Amino acid sequence: MSTLTQRWFAFVQVEDRSGASAAIAGVFSERGVSFGSISTLDVHGGVGTLCIEFSASERLAQVLVRTLARLAVVRVVDLVHADDARVRAVAVVSDARDDLLLEAAVGVHHDEAGATVILTGPVADVRAAVASLRVDGATVEALTVLPPR
Repeated sequence: MSTLTQRWFAFVQVEDRSGASAAIAGVFSERGVSFGSISTLDVHGGVGTLCIEFSASERLAQVLVRTLARLAVVRVVDLVHADDARVRAVAVVSDARDDLLLEAAVGVHHDEAGATVILTGPVADVRAAVASLRVDGATVEALTVLPPR
């Protein structure tokens, strides 16, 4: 297995109860791995999904997944390489120019007032669009990664 550091997303389905996030953070902390980002996705029926972005070797990523899966609050852990084309992102942007020129893979949706733009598409393309819009003075209100379907 490679010792090279790679970017990963762990989609962790977890029981919605006190201490769940702390237990998950502890698994990463104990192994010296920090989050690139962490976000809460849908929470429904007592179960929520966390999206955790991190960098690690493939071996360490697998260790993290096995350790997370053994936590009492965790139901399912899916590990996905950050370059996996099935992983999609959503960004909410305000103060964006009206004449957006973005990659064809990025969907652009305007709200009725035209003040907010929602971008959807593959993670790399959405992140590139967000970086470009920030340079032009837009404000990124939120950016989240969605599990592969």
